[in-house]
Amino acid sequence: MIKRFNLLLDKFFVNITNWIIRNKYRIVGFIVFGILVIASSFLPYLNLVFTSKLVIFLILALLFVIFQINWKIMLWVCIIFLFLAFTLTITGFVSTSMILGDYIYGFLVLVAILNFIRI
Repeated sequence: MIKRFNLLLDKFFVNITNWIIRNKYRIVGFIVFGILVIASSFLPYLNLVFTSKLVIFLILALLFVIFQINWKIMLWVCIIFLFLAFTLTITGFVSTSMILGDYIYGFLVLVAILNFIRI
């Protein structure tokens, strides 16, 4: 049993290592653009536009765009966020659910834009 688990774990790490080697430039680009977005939120007068909600959304949007994640996965992320927002609304965390609603709207707009670009 332990031997099978070790083989499965080794295969998992080999797959992760291969993915990292294939996408090394995308990972570096994501880190660089992410640092630029975060750094721009600290600049004077730009920090009025780049709020923490917008910075988080831009970094997540960069993740989806740079790694070219399928639109179906983005749609499932939106559905999961929708159920999470519904649960938060029922439990009384309305402001957090409103933030999640903003993210859902932004991701759906991003899905629409990516579909129009690919057509």
